[in-house]
Formats: sequence, C-alpha cells, structure tokens
Amino acid sequence: MNIQVLQPALPSRDRTNKPELIVLHATAGGTAKSSISHLRGVGLSYHYIITRDAKDTSNSAAAQNTEPVIFQCVPNNKHAFHTGSTIPAPGGQGINKSSIGISLANIQRKTNPEPYPAKQIAALNELLAHLKTAVPSLKFLTIHAVVQPWNRADPLKIDGKKLAEKHGYSWWVPTAEQIKAHTPK
Repeated sequence: MNIQVLQPALPSRDRTNKPELIVLHATAGGTAKSSISHLRGVGLSYHYIITRDAKDTSNSAAAQNTEPVIFQCVPNNKHAFHTGSTIPAPGGQGINKSSIGISLANIQRKTNPEPYPAKQIAALNELLAHLKTAVPSLKFLTIHAVVQPWNRADPLKIDGKKLAEKHGYSWWVPTAEQIKAHTPK
C-alpha cells in the first residue's frame, strides 16, 4: 500500500471523540492532485484520496495498471470537512467529527459513469483493512450518498454495504426521520 502523507495537510480540526464511521466518496474531479488543490482553496478535506494509478492519471480509460497512491490529506486523529450533512453519526456526534473520509479520484457522471480501475479498488480494500486495525474505534461504514441524499450521489457504482461486510464494519444508514429532519429546507 502506497500511502503518502500530504504536507501541509488539508484543513482539519482537533477531534474531541474517536472516529467511529468511515464515509466513502468520489472526488468528481480529474486527478487527486487537482482535487487536493480545489479542496485547499475552499477549505474542505478528506482524510484520504486514492488515485487511479501511480501517475495520478485524470481518467480511468487512460489509467495504467500500476499501484495507486493513497494521499493521507488529514491525520486520523483530526476531523476533516468532507460532508455537509448535519445528521448525527451513530454515537450522536456530527459526521465530520466522528468519521474518516475516504475519496476515490473519479469523475462522477450519472450517465455513463467512469469505471474504477481494479487497482484503485484494491487500494481501497487495503486501506479499509488497514484502518480496521490501525483505528479500532471504527465500527461503521457508509457512503456520501447515504448521509447526504438530497444533493449527493457519490460514489457511484460502489457497493458500500458489501465493502462493510467484507471488512467487518457495520453498514450504517441514518433513519428516514433523521434524513427528513436534517434535509435543508
């Protein structure tokens, strides 16, 4: 697994509680590096962004069959700014305060979505397995579309429930009442 720690890190805050939830995303941008630049400019962040290949190619069709880079953009002991949802995480705290955000570099088109290279999915699986032991407080996994369904669909074509099961996490979905109560008016 090729993890590179981003220096300087993307915006974050100190945690007041241990992370319990992983939220999977897709960047919706060309490369991981261009996404990092955009996030830095708008004050948002993920803990990790996984490239398509070793060269951070801008689309899956051009991706080489090489090991992706996993950029650690925020330390696990800090909270990142990766969801705009006010739905509380399973432990009752805000999602950003209680989670690790992982994003796949991928252009998210609803029609004809970009496929994920096999090595990028393998890197995601390695990272999920690594986090299971490195951060034992992580118990739940979900996707961005589940915690912010009113305006997010990412990551398209990722079966979060299956990934949760494969790695020993509980699949987490907020209740219909929570979604209704926290959907912006």
